[in-house]
Amino acid sequence: MGKKEILIIDDSNTNLVLLESLLRKNGYIVHSALNAKEGIKTMQHSVPDLIYLDLVMPEVDGLKFIQMIRERDEWKDVPVVIISAVSDKKVIRQSIEMGVIDYITKPIDIEKIISLTNGIFEN
Repeated sequence: MGKKEILIIDDSNTNLVLLESLLRKNGYIVHSALNAKEGIKTMQHSVPDLIYLDLVMPEVDGLKFIQMIRERDEWKDVPVVIISAVSDKKVIRQSIEMGVIDYITKPIDIEKIISLTNGIFEN
């Protein structure tokens, strides 16, 4: 089996660069997008094995993005992990109900990201 592909969607270029670098160093193929619309375009070319997603973004927020991908057969089972500064329990619960496999609050914990990513792909 080939290298796993990860899509990161975050409107913060700083977060994108950090996560891209971290995940590439750990052997993953990484695609990134600054917003949900770019994320959808990327997925039309290459369906990722995992998505790291920010919630608070302009135009289409993370929850709407999840709703959009769950409506497409070829994308509905792609695992999504939220990485967000939003720590509201209601939002966390709503995202879990939408099928998110984990919810990580910012600031980003690098060790947790690597451990979680490796754990997802070991199963």
